[in-house]
Amino acid sequence: MKIKYTLAILGLLLVASCTKTSTELFDSSQQNTENNQIDLAIRDLQTLLKEYPNDSLASKAQYKLASIYLNWKNDLESGFIELQNTVERYGKSIQGKEAQAQINEFPEYILNKAESLRKQKLLKEAVDHLMYMTEKYSQHELTPKAQYMLGDIYMNDFRDFTTAIQEYRKVSEKFVGSEQEPHALFMIGYIYANVLNDTKSAQVEYESFLKKFPDHELSPSVKFEIEYLGKSIEEIPALKHITS
Repeated sequence: MKIKYTLAILGLLLVASCTKTSTELFDSSQQNTENNQIDLAIRDLQTLLKEYPNDSLASKAQYKLASIYLNWKNDLESGFIELQNTVERYGKSIQGKEAQAQINEFPEYILNKAESLRKQKLLKEAVDHLMYMTEKYSQHELTPKAQYMLGDIYMNDFRDFTTAIQEYRKVSEKFVGSEQEPHALFMIGYIYANVLNDTKSAQVEYESFLKKFPDHELSPSVKFEIEYLGKSIEEIPALKHITS
């Protein structure tokens, strides 16, 4: 009986020694974030929220959890959920109000983050962000720009021209009347003409462009492309000087 009692006391002491205060957990998450131990930082914050949901640091921990998912893990789905949790649980706090503002401006955040990721050469992450936006915010005014950017990434970064054409085509199919539509159509023709050397397809795309956008600022360029389809630089008077 004494042995069982002693073991129980030791167990309680062990649990007590392993329990951290809310401040210790919050500070630990900060240190782990600075050391790029992101999963440990997330665990610290989740533990804080579970053990001390009404603590003065809880709203900060909840909002920080959202920030880590969004800015370190590049996980939009989890980040958005944690922003919602911040509003639902701590809506009257400073962090709750900041989370609501971020939710309201989430499409802008996604697009800006995708551009930043692209500059950092984190192309898969950039594509994931843009795909998320086109799926979750299909009717938003910025979504045509996100769709066009997808085509641009596949065209210029991945050099995957087949996929680039597919992504540019979605602009004209899903976002008729958008500012990006004529530019996407032009790029489809340009890829066929100048990258894939498919003059027949280029002719079809360029003529479709002129039919839809005869007065667009790109129309002179399209007419120039049509006139000299399949010809080398040496055969184009306006460009012949480049090789001379």
